Amino acid sequence: MDETLFFVGVKDPLELRKDLLISSKNVLNSLKRYDTVMQFKEQKTQVETQLQRVFDELLVLNKKLRNHLPKVPIKGGVEESKKEEPKQVLSKVVPKPNLDVLDEELARVERRLSSLE
Repeated sequence: MDETLFFVGVKDPLELRKDLLISSKNVLNSLKRYDTVMQFKEQKTQVETQLQRVFDELLVLNKKLRNHLPKVPIKGGVEESKKEEPKQVLSKVVPKPNLDVLDEELARVERRLSSLE
């Protein structure tokens, strides 16, 4: 008999096999999800490159269109609308000191009190 071989006792071998199969199943499911994620990532990069090409083409077409359009000054822009608004003159209201306001309120309360007597 070969001296390098040895045996190990396993308690509950059915439970161990079941755990190994469940672990293998989980690994296979993870690999499957990884594959779908990688496919999605590849599709995403393809769509991004296609979108970039379309965007670049739109920029080129926009420049061509602007070159063919006549040069016309813009009327009614932001700068002109600010010039057209009449400036309103605000009347300066001089704030009364707090003591004067309190004196007026006190006089008003005293008048009301005297009218009740």
